[in-house]
Amino acid sequence: MTEPVSPHALLWRSLLARRRDLALASALFTTHQLGEALVPVIVGTTVGTAVRRGTPGALTFQLALLATDFLVLSMSYRFGARASARAKQHTEHRLRMALTARVLRPDGGVGLPPGDLLSRASADTNRVGAFAGTVASTVAATVVLLGSVLLLLRISVGLAALVVVGTACLLAAQNGLSRTLRRAGTTEQAHQARATELAENLVRGLRVLKGIGAERAVAEDYVRVSQDAVRAARRAARAEATLLAAGALATGLYLTATVALGGRLALDGRLSLGQLIVALGLAAFVIGPMRVVSTSRAAHARALASATRVHAVLTAPAAVTDPTGDQPPPLDGPLGIEFREVELPGGIRAQWHAPAGKLTGLLCEDPAVADALVRLLARESDPAHGRILVDGIDLTTFPLNTLRATVLVSPHEAALLPGTVAENLAALTEDGPALTEAARASFADQVVAATPRGGDTSVGDRGELLSGGQRQRVALGRALAARPPVLVLHEPTTAVDTVTEDTIAERVREARAGRTTLVVTNSPAWLGRCDQVVRVSAAGNGSTPTRSKSGAVTAGSAPAHPNTPRTTTR
Repeated sequence: MTEPVSPHALLWRSLLARRRDLALASALFTTHQLGEALVPVIVGTTVGTAVRRGTPGALTFQLALLATDFLVLSMSYRFGARASARAKQHTEHRLRMALTARVLRPDGGVGLPPGDLLSRASADTNRVGAFAGTVASTVAATVVLLGSVLLLLRISVGLAALVVVGTACLLAAQNGLSRTLRRAGTTEQAHQARATELAENLVRGLRVLKGIGAERAVAEDYVRVSQDAVRAARRAARAEATLLAAGALATGLYLTATVALGGRLALDGRLSLGQLIVALGLAAFVIGPMRVVSTSRAAHARALASATRVHAVLTAPAAVTDPTGDQPPPLDGPLGIEFREVELPGGIRAQWHAPAGKLTGLLCEDPAVADALVRLLARESDPAHGRILVDGIDLTTFPLNTLRATVLVSPHEAALLPGTVAENLAALTEDGPALTEAARASFADQVVAATPRGGDTSVGDRGELLSGGQRQRVALGRALAARPPVLVLHEPTTAVDTVTEDTIAERVREARAGRTTLVVTNSPAWLGRCDQVVRVSAAGNGSTPTRSKSGAVTAGSAPAHPNTPRTTTR
């Protein structure tokens, strides 16, 4: 799906994508509605025929015609409903797939929490699909209104004019009310997304919240957000109720006026008994189509509000640019990483070099700086100033997919995929020896041994069925198994006990021998096994790295591993 220029364009483009189903449903629903409109006409004609002629043959013909009409309108509705349901479901699905494709694009830039994205991919696409389901009914109702007016013109110009004026007044009044509903619908969906996002965060962090005794405070926060969502939903419901009430009032006034006018014409002798039955039957029947046209305004307002939220994701600017011109040659063998005056949070200008084939520790006092480093290395963002080089080549010249296969970044909150432990370990490779080595180095083999079903144990959604330490070990094993030329780890073992962490650090060092590895961490176990440690801080504002004479890690870290050189950038 190409990026639409506006929410209106997105809404109508989504409908046009299912134009065949909508055209078929509109034609069949129109046939159904016309069949419904013909019922009072046939009944009126039957009564008139019985009064005028009274012959069994004529009456039988009229009754057969009525039965045929019911058969046609019933079958038309059946198959029209199928086509309309197809249009609804496929419209929803197409929008969900477009949202998914945008979120998963390598150049990123969406930046919304998972709960908010879930709301847009479910509730908002559902409302757009629901509107697609009402389009055929609205088209049919409009056609039937026109057909009823034409039939009434043959009976009474005054009654036909009353239908036209009543419909026009109804649509004019509801056009203004629908704007209020659209604004209320946008606010309602935003509050619901916030509540969904908070609920997801609560479930994911429940163990931590219990551990620090913060359940009450977080529960109060959730109640407050939920109440805001309830109030927004009530405002939207009131706006919709006002819109529907206006439609009901208008149709009631219209029916009253029609009965009064028709009765007056019959008393004056301008309408026969059969014509009066036809006229009043049509007048009563068109209330249904008028209501359909009326409620379509509410459906359109809600769909447009949701389309606005979907449009915001689809048109979100990319965080980075994926190069499409001349590509650098493929990289092979150990690769060095170099930061040249790269701007980081806190006014830091980082300048350091991670040698090829070595284990380099990045010691960041500020977590925001560590997060920024990881995002830059993953090229989820580009530096405002400075350059990052891979083997002497600018990071931004590589295609994103190629770069991320070469420089594999395993974030601190590395998500596990739904499936089993074994499937997660083998997510990036099926190389048996690599998987065995990675499982041993990360202690993921201990996770397999400790779980009831071993490698076939389900990890749940985002690994929720595993403990924090188990999740980290499986994520680390998955990254190690890929054997990328450059591996970046961000605090990979914070949920693991000290003894196990120390062993993991040593085994990772052995497993990554000859390959470039960067570890963004404050852990003494990891820093003590690095060939080089780069301290990234605001002090000195990015001076050239210098070797530590004592060989000790500064900023309160543990002593270095014997004979391990250290580099400090300030």
